This record gives sequence, structure tokens and C-alpha cells, in this order.
Amino acid sequence: MKQLLCAAFLAAALLAPGTIAEPGATVVSRPRVTLDRVPDSGLQPQVVVDSHGTVHLLYFRGAANAGDLLYAHSTGNGATFSRPIQVNSQPGSAIAVGNIRGAHIAVGRNGRVYVAWNGSSAATAPNTPAGKIPMLVTRLNDAGTAFEPQRNVIQFAYGLDGGGAIAADRYGRVFVFWHAPAPGAKGEAERRVWVARSSNDGLTFDRERPAFNQSTGACGCCGMAAFADSNGGVYALYRSASQIVHRDI
Repeated sequence: MKQLLCAAFLAAALLAPGTIAEPGATVVSRPRVTLDRVPDSGLQPQVVVDSHGTVHLLYFRGAANAGDLLYAHSTGNGATFSRPIQVNSQPGSAIAVGNIRGAHIAVGRNGRVYVAWNGSSAATAPNTPAGKIPMLVTRLNDAGTAFEPQRNVIQFAYGLDGGGAIAADRYGRVFVFWHAPAPGAKGEAERRVWVARSSNDGLTFDRERPAFNQSTGACGCCGMAAFADSNGGVYALYRSASQIVHRDI
């Protein structure tokens, strides 16, 4: 049951309250959690709730090694969702292999939605060298009706294995993270966390750079998570692999 929930159901804490109380005690209101099936029998749901209470849902559909990403939103606390729209502009350019290589979603300034994902082996994007797997990103257009053509943010730090991550803030900054070996290096102990940053709401991205200077390595097949807070702070979570054996979070 646990695996089924992770793969195919969306658990949402709705605003409709339940009540929990002992006899003679003050009644305490609690959110009631309900389970809803992801649209289209989708897999790997990712959810973000913005400052206006809109629920943004991202999910995967298709073959695990070459499928598509779909996006829908709800203004009714997840009770109903909008008609899904496709995120990836090249069909079959997303993957869901291993559960840690799925796509990630973030909401930034003015409620704009961003999605980043590991490309499939068939994925293409401008300026991607032959045989290299791109780290792809797209954003919802100004009208909020479709996603812009997918782009590869990797310029030199290739070597994707585990999943990447994305974060966006209210200042118009967008951060795409992934881990890969330093150019010319090999092995998990030589992997680094890289970040490509945008300061203009994802219109353009700077050349990637190490997220920090400390050498910790990175577990090649492990995923990542990232978050930007309301005060300008940015956080990334990953699994290290210093000296290959130290697997810390």
C-alpha cells in the first residue's frame, strides 16, 4: 500500500476540518487528510501550494524511460483540478526510472510555475552535445496557458545520474540544481552539486557553478531537493559520498 500511495495517489490536507476531543475537553479542529487519484493514472506527483492557496500539481505519464510531464492546478483545495497541459515540449523527453529521477516543480514571483527534470536518453535541446543527458527546465508562459520550449541549463558539468532540483523565490530568482563530476574527474567522491541561476524569472540562466566550495562528493544515484524561503535564503538537500564511503545527508 505504501508503494501505491507514493506512485499514484495525492494526499492533501484539505481545509475542511475534523474534530478531536476528549469528554469534557475543548474541541480542537484538525485538518482532514483525504486521498485522491492523480489524473490520467499519473505517477510521481509533485505538489506546491502558493501564497494564494492555489495547488499546483505535476505528474508523470508514459513509459518510465521516455514519458511526458503534465501540469494541472486547483483553486479549490485540491477538490478539482484544471485540465492538464503538457510540460515537456519534446514528447518522451522525461524519465521516471528509479523514483529519484522524476521532475520537480517550483512557484516563483507572480505565481509563475517552473519545472526542471533529467532528460531521457532521447531528449534533445539546443546546444546539447551528442550523447549527453541534459538537465531540462521550462516555465509557464505569461498567459499561463502553456509551457515554453524546454531548455538545457548544463553548459559543461555533464554526468547526470540521480535527480536534480529546482527552487524559485519572490524576487524573480530561479535555481536549478544537479550533481555531476567536475569536468575531467570520475567517481562519486569527485561529484559536485552544481547550480544554474536566473535573476530574471527564468528568462535566462547563468553558466553553472559549484553550489559551495566544500568537497563532499555526491551519491550518484540519489535524488535532491531544493527550497527558497521568503527572505532570500536558498537550501539544497542531497546525499554526500566523500571518500566514497561517507554517505551523509
